[in-house]
Amino acid sequence: MSKRREVNIDYSVSINTSVTTALYGKSGVGKSSVLRMIAGLETPNSGKITFNDEQWFSSEEKINVPIAKRKLGFVFQDYNLFPNMTVAGNLKYASENGKIPERISELLSSAGLTSLMDAYPDELSGGQRQRIALLRALCQEPELLLLDEPFSALDDEAIAELIKEIKRIQESLNTTIIVVSHRKDIIFKMADYVVHLKPNGEIEHGKPENTLQRDF
Repeated sequence: MSKRREVNIDYSVSINTSVTTALYGKSGVGKSSVLRMIAGLETPNSGKITFNDEQWFSSEEKINVPIAKRKLGFVFQDYNLFPNMTVAGNLKYASENGKIPERISELLSSAGLTSLMDAYPDELSGGQRQRIALLRALCQEPELLLLDEPFSALDDEAIAELIKEIKRIQESLNTTIIVVSHRKDIIFKMADYVVHLKPNGEIEHGKPENTLQRDF
């Protein structure tokens, strides 16, 4: 029987919309837990979560908006694609009325993924699975996209291509992105803003070049 891990998190931070913000910090400070709370996959003991003036969670007012009604998409490092569904099936499942949006079809074509529509996840490379997971998260054109270590197991060339793709998507859809990454090089390449979570509950935030040192 697995033991449940408890994480104590006590942070308060505002994140800018329509840009990419990175959450950075040592293992155990609660980066992934913060993302899961924003997504509604975990429930905080106290506090509040607000996005674009819409309250998603408030312990005082007993508000906890269901995941389906939070205008967001999320991609975690294990991809979370349904293994028994084809690429097309995964995308249709995430789309309103089971119809893949035209913009997503265009992105599939520009990324050279159209030929994979009948393939199953275990027939894809790691980079292909991650791209499909990203596009699936965008099928409902979310206002907020959460990425938790989205580049794990990818080589540097695949990471660079995927970051370019994410930036094109963000510009097209005006999406707010929060990404968790332990790699400073990815943060400097991808993020407009960084929130450095520290074990003592303190935070530093600002532009990556003003908040983090490039060396390790």
